[in-house]
Amino acid sequence: MKTPDVQRRKFLSTAGVSLAVGASVLPASASTTAVVLPTIKWRLTSSFPKSLDTIHGGAETLAKRIASASGGKFQIQVFAA
Repeated sequence: MKTPDVQRRKFLSTAGVSLAVGASVLPASASTTAVVLPTIKWRLTSSFPKSLDTIHGGAETLAKRIASASGGKFQIQVFAA
């Protein structure tokens, strides 16, 4: 019969190897899902004219930030009233 210390060491070594394998597989699977995602293009009609830069410009800024955060996969084209 094995002592509890030996069983604990075996458990910890097995858990450590499992974590290392899981950590190495995770980035590979995460990068493949980004390639599979389709490109989405939305059209956004603003209620405000381009002359109101603070309001209409906010929508354009939001569209640019969303495009950069999604890697260009989600694009919003803003139209004035």
